[in-house]
Amino acid sequence: MNNDSEELPVEEEQEQPQEQNEEQQASPPGKRSPRIPPRVKRRPRKHKFIAGLLAAVLPGTGHLYFGLLRKGISFIFIILLDIAALLYFSSIGMQINVPLLIILALLIPVLYFYNVFDVLQLADRRIRLPEDQTPTQAQVPKGAGKRRAFVTEPGISFGFLLLFGGAMLVFFRQKPAWLQFFIEHYAQAATALVLLAIGLLLGVREIVRGLSRRRGKDNRRRRVGRYTAAMLLAGIAVPLFLDWSGDTDYMLLLLKWWPVIPVLWGLELLLIYFFARRSGRTQAGARARLDLRGLLSAVLVAACVFIVAEQEHYLHLWNRVSLNLTAAAVDYGEAEGSRFEKPAIAVPVELDTAKLSIDGINGDILLHRAAVEDIEIVTTVWVDQLEGAMAEAISEQSFIEVVEGPTIKLISKSKAYGDSGKRQPRMDLDISLPEDRRFNLEIRTMNGRISLQNVEAIENISLETGNGELVLHRVLGNVKGKTLNGPVRARMLQGSAELTTSGGDMDAWDVTGALQMTTAVGNITATRSGAEVEISSKNGNLDINEARSKLKAESLNGGIRVRSPYLEGDWNIYSAVGDIMLYLPAEGNYKIMGSSGYGNIVTDLPGLVIDKKTISGELGTGEYQVEVEGNSNLNVSEY
Repeated sequence: MNNDSEELPVEEEQEQPQEQNEEQQASPPGKRSPRIPPRVKRRPRKHKFIAGLLAAVLPGTGHLYFGLLRKGISFIFIILLDIAALLYFSSIGMQINVPLLIILALLIPVLYFYNVFDVLQLADRRIRLPEDQTPTQAQVPKGAGKRRAFVTEPGISFGFLLLFGGAMLVFFRQKPAWLQFFIEHYAQAATALVLLAIGLLLGVREIVRGLSRRRGKDNRRRRVGRYTAAMLLAGIAVPLFLDWSGDTDYMLLLLKWWPVIPVLWGLELLLIYFFARRSGRTQAGARARLDLRGLLSAVLVAACVFIVAEQEHYLHLWNRVSLNLTAAAVDYGEAEGSRFEKPAIAVPVELDTAKLSIDGINGDILLHRAAVEDIEIVTTVWVDQLEGAMAEAISEQSFIEVVEGPTIKLISKSKAYGDSGKRQPRMDLDISLPEDRRFNLEIRTMNGRISLQNVEAIENISLETGNGELVLHRVLGNVKGKTLNGPVRARMLQGSAELTTSGGDMDAWDVTGALQMTTAVGNITATRSGAEVEISSKNGNLDINEARSKLKAESLNGGIRVRSPYLEGDWNIYSAVGDIMLYLPAEGNYKIMGSSGYGNIVTDLPGLVIDKKTISGELGTGEYQVEVEGNSNLNVSEY
């Protein structure tokens, strides 16, 4: 019996059925029992067509069909998480990040098609396997290093996915106020820290693997591009964090320095060959593989972060798509035809009421202070293309929904009509606010003018309209206003102002705080600004009067004129196509450095020197700098 056991391999002895062992024990001594081959457990036959069909119908089910539970669940879970994030960010209101929504929406078809592709590749691998092997058995000889399976499933990462992804699903469904606050104020910093941590982790891991290869403990081929990917992630994390902490624009430098990526990649490849040659392992260096997938993933992540973080610099492009993803399908009625004025609505104001949110669809919104105790709303409904009882019915079904609480919400509920069933009646709102109360304001409408007159906010005012004018007169608070198509006017504003339009002129007078105005097509005028001024127009003239502090003016196609008796900050002025005229104080402490590519330079200020296409000079102590760059005529005169 002992001799028979020694003649059998260990695997076969362990796999022999119990009946066979009993038969051997019962055989006469000295007589060899016949060797019975082990029973081979055949894996069930899987069909490629069925797997592909399941993956096409519902992502992840194809992997479940092959028994890859964690991988299949991961596909299903990630798609659910992406849909939940898309719904959450789109439900915040019109203060949405359009590039982020586009990226989240594109991620769904990408995951879908990759899921189908991965299942079909998995099916082909199974067909090539012998029938007595499972798809996760390695097909590498012994001593070839760490075994690599045909099909891998996520390990501990699957647990982290369920933990953190499940927590985010809960937050997206519950919509806690702190989450929106965190996203608005700290998401940029958190993203920068995560990218920096990933970049450092990749770099340290490659260094450790490199040391292991030099000691002969790791025979795997090197992947060229991982150091470059690590540097790229860290390179976008640092300016992202600096822009968040210091209100700078270092991220825009990536537009100029992105060609460094192939330079770093090529340098990494050459260094790997060089060190492999020095160490006498030329063959190992020659066998190095390009980590194209890892590097492209890092480039894609960096590009997505840049597009999402810097959407303000491309606002005119995103606004051409729409400020609201459904606005393109709406047909707006005009202020003509049948007019109906609804009874005034009084909304009581509680002691804890701190915010007023107004969400309109079609119509002007006017806010002003009045001698009232509650918030009073007067609604005027216009129904065009219909008359009589039909127009009156549309008016009766159009109303303002009021949600009371710490945040009072006024939501326009209009009845669509017309042949298409999408025409919205015009609902103009006249809202009176108590004189003794202040509210943070958030006002949105798809079509219509937004006007604030003699309004005081606790801190912030947010205005947004898809098509209409922004008018602010005697306003207290920090204002952030956007319009897709319409002019912007601000007068006597106590606080900072960040105003943007894609098409329309912009005018601002007597703004005490920082002033920032941007338009794609239109002229900009800024007069008597108490703090720093930053204005930009892609196609329009800039006119700045009595700028006192820091100034930044830029026009790609338009002239610039600056007149001020004060100069108490650094100035940066640029015009690609257009004359520049500066009227500066004769007595001051500033230094001028200017140039003109193709125009003439003229000055009557003493102490300034014109040398061909440049002008320079210093007045007083030269504490502040005036940098001027253009391609047309440059005129520097005394104010």
